[in-house]
Amino acid sequence: RITPATLLQVGSLVRIGTSGTLNLAFLPNTVASLSEKSELQIDDLAVTKDGNAMRNDVRSRMVRLLLLGGTMQVSFNRLPDSESDLAIKTPQGALTANSDCIFLINVGEGKTRVTCVYGMLALHIERADFLIEAGYFQEFPSSDLSPKAAAEDAQAQRDVMSMIETEHELQDLAGRQRLLKPGFLDR
Repeated sequence: RITPATLLQVGSLVRIGTSGTLNLAFLPNTVASLSEKSELQIDDLAVTKDGNAMRNDVRSRMVRLLLLGGTMQVSFNRLPDSESDLAIKTPQGALTANSDCIFLINVGEGKTRVTCVYGMLALHIERADFLIEAGYFQEFPSSDLSPKAAAEDAQAQRDVMSMIETEHELQDLAGRQRLLKPGFLDR
């Protein structure tokens, strides 16, 4: 059972049951919402600081996750004056973000589907690397590795609408984290 006081750590495995959801703030710049029947493992959370500096002391932030199943909606922001990286692996491939982006990722029935709402994501599937820009989605494995326009697919349109609705909740969560822990990893 996870409560607001629960401290998830590297190696933690989170399972969401039927009718459940969970909003998570991995770091102040990386927030996500897990939908029902999702399973997520935290592979790495890292912050690198600049020696004894007291202000603007965070040089880099890194979040590495493994989404084994279900749906996760993510808001990732690159903070000024520091390197920020997000990597999410699935059984079918991996994605990375190192610039501002908002996206939905779904893993189920032997496939991974990624819909990018804002920004850009890099995908690595088998031996191919490619980008997904805002307004596009990609399902893999697939014989066609070119991203498709979300406007041309009913499920992708639902994904975009769901992400738009969830984005406000995620930004509220990030704001509450900053209020509860002023200055914590957010300089």
